Amino acid sequence: MFIEGFYTVNVDGALIERLFLTLTKELSMTPIAGPIIFSPDVRGHPVHRGLAGYMAWVESGVTLYTWSRFNFFTLDIYTCRDFQPEKALKVVKEILKPRSMVYEEFRYRNR
Repeated sequence: MFIEGFYTVNVDGALIERLFLTLTKELSMTPIAGPIIFSPDVRGHPVHRGLAGYMAWVESGVTLYTWSRFNFFTLDIYTCRDFQPEKALKVVKEILKPRSMVYEEFRYRNR
């Protein structure tokens, strides 16, 4: 599932950690590593300023990238476990408080 939008809160490491831990709980995932939070600020192009993070789950993981210049985020949930997308959307709305947001769910069937 991919979720993108424009957040209206101050994104810092604590907020990203809370987002990942809440998603882990609400989606019933099993953590392996993380949250790992990092920033490309010191090495990247100025347009890439912001924070990013990753959390590994037994069932796969979640990544978040933010662009502070645009208050834009993209969140990717990769998992082989079924979950209710509405729960992920609710968590994102509660924590990032986006003024607008789009999402897409991708499912692959066994052949």
